[in-house]
Amino acid sequence: MNKLSEIFQAWVAAASPSPSQKLLAEQRTSVCDTCEHKTYTKLLDLYTCGLCGCPLSRKVFSPAGPKACPGNKWKE
Repeated sequence: MNKLSEIFQAWVAAASPSPSQKLLAEQRTSVCDTCEHKTYTKLLDLYTCGLCGCPLSRKVFSPAGPKACPGNKWKE
């Protein structure tokens, strides 16, 4: 899956997630909440991944599975 397709699909899923997507996103968010790479961007008022720069509120909906986490912390 190319990166642009992955990003687009994550944003679409975040807009209207299925119950399973929502559950997976919640699990991933709990992992991200304890990650040392979680970064707050005051200018944009959002949290991002410090490794890839993606907004975490959308990154957690990535269809690419565990490999979407650049820190290899998602173990679903």
